Order: sequence, then structure tokens, then C-alpha cells
Amino acid sequence: MKTVKTPPNETERLASLKASGLLDTGPAERFDRLTRLAKHLFDVPVALLSLVDENRLWLKACDGLDAAHREMPRDTSFCTHTLLQDSPLIVPDTHDDTRFQTIPLVANAPHIRFYIGYPVRLPDGGQAGAFCLMDTEPRELTPQQISLLGDFAAIVEDEFALLNAATHDELTGQLNPRGFHSLAAYALSAHRRRGEFMTLGFITLDNYQDIVAGAGQEAGDNALRDLTRVLKGAFRDSDLLARLDHNQFVILFADTDEKGAWIAMQYLAERVEEFNSRARRDGSLAVSWGVAQHDEANGSLEQLIKTADKRAYSAKPLGKRADR
Repeated sequence: MKTVKTPPNETERLASLKASGLLDTGPAERFDRLTRLAKHLFDVPVALLSLVDENRLWLKACDGLDAAHREMPRDTSFCTHTLLQDSPLIVPDTHDDTRFQTIPLVANAPHIRFYIGYPVRLPDGGQAGAFCLMDTEPRELTPQQISLLGDFAAIVEDEFALLNAATHDELTGQLNPRGFHSLAAYALSAHRRRGEFMTLGFITLDNYQDIVAGAGQEAGDNALRDLTRVLKGAFRDSDLLARLDHNQFVILFADTDEKGAWIAMQYLAERVEEFNSRARRDGSLAVSWGVAQHDEANGSLEQLIKTADKRAYSAKPLGKRADR
């Protein structure tokens, strides 16, 4: 199989996919229902919804392949090619297409001969994967059938949007507590297995209440949006950023010890100063922070947050929270 190019926005796409909370989760009836229905309507042996991760293909829903195929290498999959285009990828006969003649699903059981995949996107426009049909015999689809498959892909995208609303903060667009706890718990477990460091930063907008009291709620909301933009500009796409409370944010640094997280937070402080140098006096941001490394003393996510929060509290100029 020939080397497959990656999308030009690959870094942003992967960050969006990981933040969606769709990867490495159990079966979801909302997607399983769609693959069952598509398999029946199109009379094919396989219908699936794939998500294209950094090095692998993860089947979020599948009807027709056994559990051994739920995860497979990205570079030997059909959907890696589908990811590169806006229109459906159609392969009437895999034996006639040099891109796919030797990939496992074709060369080995179930010996796929036909494939069509419709790209599916996340709410921010990032490509997530594809809604696909496969057959063990060569075949063609009518324009009406291809259009119907597009409707299935649109339904998938609607479901993505509903899930995104349940796990993301409406004001800032970042993860909300529910979304953060779900993804962070998985991240901590994965990094623990690999023996990697993880560190959490706790950040508060200390003058939030003063802004609201002096200029109103809209000004307070604008300050939170401004801080969110500064945070996103200061940290890596691979780090998990969330808004926990009205003026409290957390960032989970992947593969980073406490010293590395401290350096990252110092960079954040510099970015805040740069923002304040450009902002009007009543639009400036007063921010304090603390960090805590995941270890035996901070074994749970709750304890990790509590420790970083306590250190952020100690860093506040007035020695107390702005929201208490």
C-alpha cells in the first residue's frame, strides 16, 4: 500500500478529535443503530463508523466485522484516504485499485471487494473519520444511494454536535466539568500504563467578580472569552483545557512533569501580561495559578485538582478567592 498523506490541518484535527471524547469509549446505541440500519438498507455485509486517530483507525460503531477489527493501523485502512477529501470515496472493486490490493481487509478475511466511505466532521469542522459500507463482492451504487449515505453521515454529524454540547462549555467552547473528567480519567490511566508524567494546572481569573460588579455580566463573559484565547495560545493542542467553574480553568499537561508545567505556566503569565499591555484598564486580566504532578500523593483526579487549586489559592495577592 502506498504512503498516505495526512490532512494539512492534522495537528488541529487530532486535538479536536481527542477533545471530543469519542475515542476509546464503549458502544453507543445512537451510532450502533445507524450502522444496523445502513447495513439493512444497502444490503451489505459491513457498515461502520470510523474515527481516524494519530496512528490507528478506531471503529466507534460497526456491524459486520468481529471485535478483532475494532482497532486497526491507520496506514492500512480505507478511511485514511477518505479523510483527505470532502466527497465520498468509492472503490467499486478493490482488486482494481493499487491503493488497497494488499491491505489486510482485502488480502485477508473478510476479503473486502467494495468500499464507500462518506467523510464525517466534528462541530468545529475537523475531520473525524467516515461512515462506511463494505461488501465482499464488487458493486456500484446509484446516485440516489450515494445521496442516502450522505444523509447517514449528516445524522452522525448531528449526533457529534449533541455530544459536544453535553461535554463543552457554551461560553468558552472548552471542555466543561463533565467532558474534562471523562477525558482526564482516561488520559491519566493511559499515561500511568506508559509510565509518563502528567501534571495539572489550576487557573483562576481573580478579578472576575470585580469586572462583573463594575461593568456588568457581559463584560465578565468577555473577560472569560479573552482569557480562554490567551490560554489556547499559551498551551499545546495535546493538553486538555477545561472551564471548571465560572472563573476557574484547568489544564492537564500530557507527558510533562511539575517543572515542565511550571515553565508552561510562566509562559502563560507572560502572555497575560502581553494581553494586559494592549487592553484597556477595565479589560485587563488578573490571573493566579498553581500546578500539581500526578503521583501517589495525588493519585486521583479529584486530589490532583484539589492540590493545584490549593497552590493557586496561596498564590493570590489577597490570600483569598475572588469568588468567595
